Amino acid sequence: MADPLPITILTSTSEVLRQTAVSALLCDVPRLVVLQHDLDTRRGDEPLRRVVYDLEGVVESGSVPLEHACLSCALREDVVPALVRLALRGRWERAILALPVTAEPGLVLDALTVGVVAGRPVSSVIRPGGVVATVDLTSVVADLFGDDLLIERGMAMTSDDRRAVGEVLAHQIECADVVATSGRPVPGDREAAVLRHLAPASSMVGDVHELDWIEALRHAGQAQGPARGDYRRAVLPPATEEHGVWTVDLTSWRPVHPARLHDRIVELAGGRQRSRGWFWLPTRPHAVCGWDNAGGQLSIGTVGRWSSTPRHTRIVVTGIDDSRARLREVFEGVLMTDSELARGLAHWEDRDDGFSPWLGEIDEAA
Repeated sequence: MADPLPITILTSTSEVLRQTAVSALLCDVPRLVVLQHDLDTRRGDEPLRRVVYDLEGVVESGSVPLEHACLSCALREDVVPALVRLALRGRWERAILALPVTAEPGLVLDALTVGVVAGRPVSSVIRPGGVVATVDLTSVVADLFGDDLLIERGMAMTSDDRRAVGEVLAHQIECADVVATSGRPVPGDREAAVLRHLAPASSMVGDVHELDWIEALRHAGQAQGPARGDYRRAVLPPATEEHGVWTVDLTSWRPVHPARLHDRIVELAGGRQRSRGWFWLPTRPHAVCGWDNAGGQLSIGTVGRWSSTPRHTRIVVTGIDDSRARLREVFEGVLMTDSELARGLAHWEDRDDGFSPWLGEIDEAA
């Protein structure tokens, strides 16, 4: 039986840069096929257009019906069967999955390894081959640390898409095994420093026109791993400063005090920064509470349970304004004190912590 077809995901916030990368890939990598989805909300119940093509031309095209309200689900449900069909044809050695502009790789990463299609496990037919993110160097700093919304730029995937540009771009870069840039990153520039602070340390970064794409795809297939997107296991950048870009690691074994976090959450998440991590609350001692802040927006939610890993709070902040001293002061201020901890966690049982709208109702068993 043939080896599973490696699938490399391509993400972007620019249609032009996405197509530039696809063209370079088709020219450099033999026996490559591209599965591309584009979004056009004017198409009514079929807003997603699917096209499959290789260096010789279009192989197939069509629209994807939207049978329910979730556009992300429709995309994910169409991707895997389409990729399996391509793999079973045995015509290509590698596939590029070019996601719609502003789509995030987490939409489909898990789906590439689970489930059954055409009577066989997906993993026996296709396999993940890493993530490539395209980045416009001329706007990466402004986009990452600004507060523009996608909908304000006409880039939203749906009418209720309230994501920030910086949020999307951060998620794409942080998941990337290869970062393909518009122009050559210059080591002394702030743009290159931002990528070093946010992209995985193992990622390959280079000009979209100059990358050795055969080597880049080989690297992507080897570099991607189970820690992708899981900040509890991922290796985050060191707390260093270069060219006005810095990263500070705020870590403590202590839980945060619910009321003080409420009072100072804007101070901790505000400003031109990208922060990510987790925290724990005395009211929810078993819950890992995720923290994801970019583009002026903060998302928090329950992302798991504390099991073999000791409970701790960790928020890693990357920024371009020198607010490190203030952030450290605010962080220390929201942590529980020795005297508060001396009362024990039982003191917090049956107390409303005010975070139910984001973390769900308190469940002592969860």
